[in-house]
Amino acid sequence: MQSLRGQHPISQGARSVETLVIGGAGAAVLVLLRVPAGAVLGALVATAAASLAGRTLGWPGYVRTALYVQLGFSAGATVTPAAAGAITIWPLSLVTLAVTTLVMWAVGWGVFRRLSPTDGRTAFYAASPGALGTVLVLAEQQGTDLRKVAVAQSLRLVILVGLAPLATATGRPELFPSPSPALVGGLAGWALAVAAVLAGWRLALQLRWPAAPFMGSLLASILVHATGLVHAKLSGDVLLVAGAALGALIGSRFGGLGFVDLAREARACLALVAVMALIGVPVGIMVGDAVGVGPLAGVMAFAPGSMEVLVAMALTLNAHPAYVAVHHLTRTLLLLAALQALPLFHDSPRT
Repeated sequence: MQSLRGQHPISQGARSVETLVIGGAGAAVLVLLRVPAGAVLGALVATAAASLAGRTLGWPGYVRTALYVQLGFSAGATVTPAAAGAITIWPLSLVTLAVTTLVMWAVGWGVFRRLSPTDGRTAFYAASPGALGTVLVLAEQQGTDLRKVAVAQSLRLVILVGLAPLATATGRPELFPSPSPALVGGLAGWALAVAAVLAGWRLALQLRWPAAPFMGSLLASILVHATGLVHAKLSGDVLLVAGAALGALIGSRFGGLGFVDLAREARACLALVAVMALIGVPVGIMVGDAVGVGPLAGVMAFAPGSMEVLVAMALTLNAHPAYVAVHHLTRTLLLLAALQALPLFHDSPRT
């Protein structure tokens, strides 16, 4: 997609409005149908279809930056004192999860590179098991072939939703009990949270971290929330709007990609899903039995998919949702730590 920078303000504004209308319509449909991650997926599919049909869509740079900061802040806000404490309950299970995740990631990376001609950095994000929103933001910031990453991640989530109709009957799950009152509450708490996020963002820029708006905001948000200093949580409506905006951003990158190319990518993505399932499902069954939560909870904890969808399933089936939530939160944090490995995958695209 062509950059919006430097274009005439009216042209840029018109593209933004068209992106808003198309992405908003797609998000509204799936949200009304109560599809998990419906705001992201609906906007992504709608704008991708429009881009494939020849429309040129996209957001200006300041909107993209705001999205990265918001996602980092919101992800960090889930690491409450209760969530941080819960991580210590199942240490051996979590170690097994970390090893299994890295194995799935490495094998998936190899499979995707073999079946889809692409560079290692793109395959790294395409094969990432879970954390849809985080993966898409980081992939966009890292200059990957975002269309391939979006197809791989979205197709995996679509398959998961199709195999788990019970999850569509629930709303966004509450992962852990409501935290105790924050040390700094009210407007003062929000002011402190915002100041911490801005300071984290600035520090990340100075240290030249990858995806600085996201990474700096995330780590600052984790710091003030995990310690119980503040409890600043955005409303569900704000998160839906932000999710739709993110989906529209990703979908707008499909311009110039043909339907034949899309079908070719689907083959690699389906193979990726199959390989990850063959690794994660048996390990989840064995670990779930070993720690006493049962095979169903073990499979949902180790499955390479969306945290929201799998926790919703665990809540619906009464299958130890706290266990499932802790494992997917840990996997998300592992993803962020794995950014240190990116130089190993920084090479030129295949031809």
